[in-house]
Amino acid sequence: MAKDQKKSAPRTEKSAAAYYDLKTEAVNDLVNANVTNAPEVREKELRKYRHKSLLNLGDGIRFFLLKWWFAGVICWFFMIGLGSYGIDQLDMMLILGVVTGLIWDLPVNIFIRLKAEKKEYRRWMMFPDTGVSAGIWNVLYGMVLVLLTAATYTGVNRLIFRLGGDQGLMVGPILYGVFIAGWDWLLLKMRKTGASILADAKKNASAGNRPRS
Repeated sequence: MAKDQKKSAPRTEKSAAAYYDLKTEAVNDLVNANVTNAPEVREKELRKYRHKSLLNLGDGIRFFLLKWWFAGVICWFFMIGLGSYGIDQLDMMLILGVVTGLIWDLPVNIFIRLKAEKKEYRRWMMFPDTGVSAGIWNVLYGMVLVLLTAATYTGVNRLIFRLGGDQGLMVGPILYGVFIAGWDWLLLKMRKTGASILADAKKNASAGNRPRS
């Protein structure tokens, strides 16, 4: 009997609003959104929705290839291009160091600032600041990279001759670029590791100086 009464009970019709939980506040926020009131979205989050190329390389590999390419161009136009003028080896290294530092300071660092995330671009540059002083430091840094690359060629050739080889490495744009970019990568890693060790030491020292309760 109870079942019959339950079946015969009239159905109450629901309104359209009962079927849709309208988020009017969210709709208003979406309609009225503009540059001034829109929440800030991190560059790392935006990259998820951008078109990705077939070669979706990370920042480390991309910037390494950038520096390798520029170093190879410097080798081709200056070392090889000026080699026929009989320039002394030390003078040639000085020229290469100055040009490398200027290239690092201008096109390379500018590209990194545009492509890397704001809080992370400094990790890919030895001297990330701008201005005349940063340019001077980058020139000195370029000389260091050239000296280390020359020492690498010398060390590898000595090893080859010691092992019985009759011909050492020839200086060319590809290998020269690898050495320059490789030393740059290694020095940046050393700086990062040193900064991390120093920060940990300061943290431990400050924790040790705290008065015990």
